[in-house]
Amino acid sequence: MDYFPLGLASGQAFCNRENEQQKLLYNIKESRPTLIASPRRYGKTSLSLHVIGRSRLKFAQFDFFPAINEGDIEQIIFKGVGELISRLEKTPTKMLKVATDFFSGLSIKLALDKVGLQVEISQHSTKPASTILDILKRLDKLSAKYKHKVVLLFDEFQRLYQITEDQSIEGAIRQIAQASQNLSFIFSGSNRHLLQKIFDDRNRPFYKLCDKIALERIQPNEYMKYLRRAAKNTSNLTIIAPSFERILLHTERHPYYVNLLCSRLWSAPKITEAVVDEAWRNYCFEERSQVANELDLLSNSQRKLLIILARCDG
Repeated sequence: MDYFPLGLASGQAFCNRENEQQKLLYNIKESRPTLIASPRRYGKTSLSLHVIGRSRLKFAQFDFFPAINEGDIEQIIFKGVGELISRLEKTPTKMLKVATDFFSGLSIKLALDKVGLQVEISQHSTKPASTILDILKRLDKLSAKYKHKVVLLFDEFQRLYQITEDQSIEGAIRQIAQASQNLSFIFSGSNRHLLQKIFDDRNRPFYKLCDKIALERIQPNEYMKYLRRAAKNTSNLTIIAPSFERILLHTERHPYYVNLLCSRLWSAPKITEAVVDEAWRNYCFEERSQVANELDLLSNSQRKLLIILARCDG
């Protein structure tokens, strides 16, 4: 088993977040819209999918990260709905029948492949906001028809603020999110500044709509329990106790870096503090060019500030 995945963490690879899990699970069951905010690679999507799995509800996932215009937002929602229908109906014939009825009157193309149902917009006849509102209303009815609550997960939701020309798409989503008992909405994002503009501005549609979950770094004692369990369950591995603290020291308990460092360490027969130090130095050396490229994008003032923070240990 991979205890330290660099992608989504699921099953036994999911570490802690007990309070966040309970809160999100309650909100899903009560159809209370929820905003999950944290820096990138903190595990927002892993948390959402883990709790959705615990709820045993069907879901649709919309990842706005690659979107560059409103048409992309519309297509991403269509794609997510197609995947949802694939989860609701396993038989290809029934799947196509449900999809044909669901998308009736819209200019779309349907196709089945190994992944499931693929939906593509053939032409944009109306504004994306109107189509999205229509789709969400149909989803509400579809969920009621199946007598099965559906979870809608919107990843990197701050992209809406960056690419939309007005607030019409936000207004369309809010209209359904605040009224539906058949749909549960989860919004996640990594840009705190932009999320505040969307969710905390009294002049925007999402003002006071969501219950908020801010993901912090996992507590040291919880990480220590997880690392010890992973070490105990890994055959032919010896790890010296102080090495656990060394791992958390270097990574500062950032979930992505904990997994990255441990995924390298767990292939060694014996893990000592010196082994941890060497593995971390090697990784930092490998990343120098990428860090240099990002530093080049900063202004002189930003670069000076970063240097001062580094010299003062943050």
